[in-house]
Amino acid sequence: MLIISVSLSDIARVSEVLLNMDKYMIVILYIIGTLGAILNIITFLQKQIRRNSCSFYFLSSSIIDFCIMNVFILMEIITTFNKSLSDIIYSTNIWCKVGNCIMFILPCLSSSYIILASIDRFCISSLNQTLRKWSNFKISRIIVIIVFIIWILFSLHIPIVYNRIRDPLTNITRCSVQIGSPTTFLIIDGFFFSLYKGAITPFLLCIFGLLIYYNMKRSRARVMPQTLSRSNRTTTAQISSITPIIIVQNRKTSHMLTMLLVQVFLTIILNIPYMVIYLFGFFNQIPKDLFQLLLYIMFSFIARWFYYMNYCKTFYINTLTSKLFRNSLRQQFLDLFHQHRMIMINN
Repeated sequence: MLIISVSLSDIARVSEVLLNMDKYMIVILYIIGTLGAILNIITFLQKQIRRNSCSFYFLSSSIIDFCIMNVFILMEIITTFNKSLSDIIYSTNIWCKVGNCIMFILPCLSSSYIILASIDRFCISSLNQTLRKWSNFKISRIIVIIVFIIWILFSLHIPIVYNRIRDPLTNITRCSVQIGSPTTFLIIDGFFFSLYKGAITPFLLCIFGLLIYYNMKRSRARVMPQTLSRSNRTTTAQISSITPIIIVQNRKTSHMLTMLLVQVFLTIILNIPYMVIYLFGFFNQIPKDLFQLLLYIMFSFIARWFYYMNYCKTFYINTLTSKLFRNSLRQQFLDLFHQHRMIMINN
């Protein structure tokens, strides 16, 4: 049996290395995440794909990811490199009420919009005509607004019940529940948040991902018989006029499905470790065994980096998996270059 001996000095050294790595990681994640979110927003606003319902969900998710970069990770950077400024921000009632409310809403919105994109692709890939009608740009705009309002209403308790209160025993002022039972709101804000992000979201993404894959297999199985049947009833001229439209629509649908399925897979992989660590800390005390404590510290840092990567990944996944996305992005840069060139010529 292998016995690993760990001392407090080992834990201190590993913690110091991880803290130094963390400084660079959050800066790198902030840069690539912010840049990726901006390029995502620019691309999904392109005329070529902006009227697509799935694109609108991706656009909404990208806007939320940009906000997460500039709330979550930016605050982490401020805390790391300017502790006095972060102390001032965290010590205000505005942050206690509004800041914590935003930090609760944004991750939930990001996950919700990816789930909605999965449902949308499930509908469009279905052979059921009624379900396909739900994959509609107008419907997607309405649903995005409704989901946003629902999460706002669900988190309204944070600015109402939370306040900065001085603990008479420790004489420390901290943001805590002022009205009602602290346990109740701890369950809502802690347990429900981790349950939604770590269990409900991966479960729904898995379900709809499998349903999309099933629908795609069924659709491919029906393509050849339908093509042969129609060719017997349709003239050559009619086929040539209809085919380009069908091909373009199918390509867009195929690209969106590929982008979504890869994103769903990585969202699940990157989300779960952080939520496991979060729930472990929620239900258990910090490990007393030194080796277990060392593992807990190491996995806490890794899970935290994975969690932030989840909000940085979308643009790079889309670029690698979709030619349609790459072409739209390239066209955007060409248009900007052309506009700049025309301005220079006119001047």
